[in-house]
Amino acid sequence: MYSYIAYGLGIRSALPLPELTVGEAAQDVVLRLGKVDRLPSDLDDEGGGLWATADEACRYLAGVGAFLVRGGREIVVDPAPGVEARVLRLSILGPAFGLLLHQRGRFVLHASAVASGGSVLAFAGGSGWGKSTLAAALHARGCPIVADDLTAIDMDTGCPTVFPGFPQLKLWPEAVVSLGETPETMPRLHPRFDKRARRAVRGFSHRLLPLKRIYLLTAGPAPRIETLRPYEALIGLVPHWYGFRFGDRLLPSGEASASQFRRCALLANGVTVRRLIRPRHLPGLGALLDLVEDDCAGDLEQALHRTSSA
Repeated sequence: MYSYIAYGLGIRSALPLPELTVGEAAQDVVLRLGKVDRLPSDLDDEGGGLWATADEACRYLAGVGAFLVRGGREIVVDPAPGVEARVLRLSILGPAFGLLLHQRGRFVLHASAVASGGSVLAFAGGSGWGKSTLAAALHARGCPIVADDLTAIDMDTGCPTVFPGFPQLKLWPEAVVSLGETPETMPRLHPRFDKRARRAVRGFSHRLLPLKRIYLLTAGPAPRIETLRPYEALIGLVPHWYGFRFGDRLLPSGEASASQFRRCALLANGVTVRRLIRPRHLPGLGALLDLVEDDCAGDLEQALHRTSSA
């Protein structure tokens, strides 16, 4: 068994997970190989599916395998024949961990996050919107990485706080080049696409930190920040909750759905939420980072000046 720490949890794993931080801690989670007998009956166009109850959930991905998550404490991995180890790990550290964190009561955002000034900035958006690129660019400017793709938030302390994930970012080659690095020195995450795994062992935050700002990414011709009122923030945040893609399959009762909506409302009211409008091309990344840094420094007037003169 291998021992790791991620999201504030001690993990004992039958499989090597080199992306995680090696360390001994209380055994909060066990990951083991096993047979998953009950698979989802309703599959999407890509051969994926999910079933869930109050205590268990199964995520199935064709050609990869089935992942049974129980009580926020156990992940049973049933690999597909011949699946590559890196492809299997990608699904363990993504969908399986997302379900596990949900079962443990974390509010999981589809977001990447960095630490700045003793608190966390999270960038939420769909796939390909630049969450990891922004986190990597801010990391290059001295901000420690907190999480990539899955940002797990504790909503039970009165102040939303973020658990550190693990020190890796998933970046497309053009993003790697924009950081002055070489994509060929980084391993591919999957044989069918060119995204790379970029380790961030130096400059990774291991601390539980308060969440200061959430930026909702959207496309536009020039960098711009828009302030959002709480109800606008709520509407903007809901689609970025990790379980939103699964609809009522992950929230099987009306009570569970109502509880999750209340937690989203608490987050929208308890944290500053901005809309961050960005061009899709990378040459504008520097101006975007300047805008974020000005905003985080509390100089919104300066940030808005940059916006008007962009």
